Amino acid sequence: MSPTVLDRLDRLPRRGLTVLALRGIATLVPGGWSNPTNADALIAEVLGDDDPSLVRQVRARADLLSRARHEGYGRALSLYDAVNRSQRASGGLRVLANVTAGLPLLKRIGSITPPSDRLQAADLSLKVGAELLAFTQVNGLPGDSFGDFTAALADYAGDARVRMAALICFDALLPLGNQALERLDGLLGQVSGGELRQLPAYGRLSGLLPGRGDQAHLGFLRRGVESWAGWAGGFIGQLGLTGQRAVQALEGTLGPWQGRMEGLAAFLDAFTDTYAHTGVQAVARRLVERAVAEI
Repeated sequence: MSPTVLDRLDRLPRRGLTVLALRGIATLVPGGWSNPTNADALIAEVLGDDDPSLVRQVRARADLLSRARHEGYGRALSLYDAVNRSQRASGGLRVLANVTAGLPLLKRIGSITPPSDRLQAADLSLKVGAELLAFTQVNGLPGDSFGDFTAALADYAGDARVRMAALICFDALLPLGNQALERLDGLLGQVSGGELRQLPAYGRLSGLLPGRGDQAHLGFLRRGVESWAGWAGGFIGQLGLTGQRAVQALEGTLGPWQGRMEGLAAFLDAFTDTYAHTGVQAVARRLVERAVAEI
């Protein structure tokens, strides 16, 4: 039997590079980040009561919902997992793109690797697309519910705000600079279907994206980024986020960084699981909130 959402939460790491990276960026967000990794503790927090009998009842209901095929919780986790695998692969591709000029054996790989900025913009669009699709899966909405997604972003709080801060810093400001949001649509407009297909996440997500074919999917991803970017711009302004502040925050937990900011972004992509880690936490919290409401 496959693990439930709450089983996945219980298995999340309490330490390691992923946790250190998220703890670092959480220092920029009021309220910080508690790294929930214990399902019973999360249930007690949502309930406001740690009575063991009540916690067991909620967990049993949550597990039932998690296993129900007509519910979208498991599919939401699959989306986060797919993009997380692409995150690691894309980090490696960007590293290759930066070193191919000096290594003749890798020049052929470099010749088919999209420019770093375009690759990063496409990778970010897939993460935003997965966030949108996971939102619709958990809430039983059509996959193209852009307006509902934008409205929901305004209500993100606590762990969800840290999650978005990490996405903005790790996947936009560090690799693309402080004007990342202004550049995104132009960069995505240059991405070809062939380049999109080089991203492992696209192969796993293409069957879930509304529309048929690469161009239709690119159009969906651009619309998803557009609906997200307006909110993200206000979030950046509210918290005063910049690439430089992100580096300083990460140095507080990961140690000094001597390279360029885009190199740090590639490192985070290649060696951390921030997207899947926070994705499990986001879905688990939403699942527990529903289970509590139904008890």
